[in-house]
Amino acid sequence: MRTALSSEQTLMAWVRTSLSLSTFGFSIAKFFQYLEVQADASLAAGPRRLGTALILVGVVALMAAVVEHVRRIRGLKQQGLPADASSFLPLGSAGAMLTIGLAALVSVFLKWQL
Repeated sequence: MRTALSSEQTLMAWVRTSLSLSTFGFSIAKFFQYLEVQADASLAAGPRRLGTALILVGVVALMAAVVEHVRRIRGLKQQGLPADASSFLPLGSAGAMLTIGLAALVSVFLKWQL
């Protein structure tokens, strides 16, 4: 049971980390987009690429963490972990953060193309 709870705690730590990466990347991209509109000058594409890359890293890290968590829980269940030992909250919050991260990535990428 402790191993399952430890796995959930690790997943939630990855959710926080990927949320921070995605938020920071989105903020960078949107801030420089705002500066381009206000200054009427084209700034270098570097900050936009950095922001997009940070969002992408956050989304990929979260996907990898979810896959690893599911793999661990399945392995523990095969070893006799009760079926109700794992809660929906960590996977539900990871799914919500994954959806938000993908939406931010699409938003930045579409605005970048225009």
